[in-house]
Amino acid sequence: MALQVVVDASLVVASALLETFTPQAKAILTYWNTQQIEMIAPKLFQYEVISITRKAVYQRRIQQDEAVPIIDYFLHLPITYILDDSLLRRAYELATLYNRPTAYDSQYLAVAERHQCEFWTADERLYNAIHPAWGQVRWLGNWTAA
Repeated sequence: MALQVVVDASLVVASALLETFTPQAKAILTYWNTQQIEMIAPKLFQYEVISITRKAVYQRRIQQDEAVPIIDYFLHLPITYILDDSLLRRAYELATLYNRPTAYDSQYLAVAERHQCEFWTADERLYNAIHPAWGQVRWLGNWTAA
């Protein structure tokens, strides 16, 4: 069985847009690739990266002509997507368990739980909210090359 990690949209977006942790995001994606670690995510990932890219254009953080190549980069990453009814139900249960206002992020948790692997995020608030109770969540800001 291949090693797997759940990767959320915030981490991948940080690898393509100028963000606080862009160097770490690029480095960890390269590391996973060289170590042949499979990236997995809920299908929601694709919708999130499109939305985040559009928001970056709207906020004038990137130009419109930069958006399409960035979207192509996101959509062509070697990520295995997961979506089924039991995942969605479990995401709702996890959102309730961790008192999250929405079940978006909980879909990533449900995938990580199912595959018994780490969940990596660049979202520090999410990390801080979940990590004390669920040790498999990892924050990009804490990553250092092995």
